[in-house]
Amino acid sequence: MRRHVRALLLVTLLVLLLTGVVWAQGTGKQVGLVVRFKDGRVHTEIVSVPADANVADVLKASSLQVTLADTSWGPALCGIENEGCGADNCFCDPNHYWAFFVQKDGAWTPASVGIGSYVPQDKEVVGFAWSGFDANYQPTVQPPYMTFEEIAAPAPAEIPEPATLLLLGGGLAGLAGYVRRSRKGAEVEA
Repeated sequence: MRRHVRALLLVTLLVLLLTGVVWAQGTGKQVGLVVRFKDGRVHTEIVSVPADANVADVLKASSLQVTLADTSWGPALCGIENEGCGADNCFCDPNHYWAFFVQKDGAWTPASVGIGSYVPQDKEVVGFAWSGFDANYQPTVQPPYMTFEEIAAPAPAEIPEPATLLLLGGGLAGLAGYVRRSRKGAEVEA
């Protein structure tokens, strides 16, 4: 009877430890990023950021080299991977800019707010394209439409944090030791 209580306590402790690790890791979000460059190249990426991150934060956390300028209305996107303008003259090209898009009803929609004001949800996708504009100042180029799942697949295997592996390994080792001792005790009684 005491063996079963110990096993139950050990399993409960292991579950509580793993739940704590999952809860601690759940304070962020993932945002899909699609960028179309002027030569047609497309960059896609899943970016992990804090839950309250805006699109400027997503760009800064991405693997891309981005150039931002602080303006009176918030951060402005000047360049991505040296395409566009520098921070000292963010609007150097009067005919082109980095158009910012959000997904709505299965299509891209030009964002109505800036990258510093828009806070994407977990698993939302945002897009950018080096674009001209029409008579109504709407972008003339869009990135290819992709869902979060399309960007994420094929997803590389996530590597657990060392602390997670240590907790899991320690719990499994303890459980294996308990089972081994229980079997030895059962053999002696038989």
